[in-house]
Amino acid sequence: MDEQNFNNTNGAPNMQYTQNVQSTPNMNYAPNTNYTPGYSDEYKPISAWGYVGYQLLFSIPLVGFICILVFSLGGSTNQNLKNFARSYLCVWLILIVLAVIVGIVTAILGVGIFSANSNLSSYYY
Repeated sequence: MDEQNFNNTNGAPNMQYTQNVQSTPNMNYAPNTNYTPGYSDEYKPISAWGYVGYQLLFSIPLVGFICILVFSLGGSTNQNLKNFARSYLCVWLILIVLAVIVGIVTAILGVGIFSANSNLSSYYY
């Protein structure tokens, strides 16, 4: 056994341990109350009232849909507004697809109901 790697009494290898010493905090520290996060214009957050305003804008029937397309397809440099407009566009597309499906099912069932009742309508006249 090589003795130069083991120099303590229990045979463990010679290792240096660093001691974690925490310094005492500076008690004279005053927080900076004028600090504002340095967001770039691309990632600037939208306020809660901003979201309310955009929802009202997007709910206007034709103008809102045009604004959704403009904001979601690159009309804004703000990434948060772009993502919000894209989510609104996805919701509108899902609602349009569901309305088309409900319309088709209603038309199919409606034709079946009217054709079944067409024989009965002659009894009332």
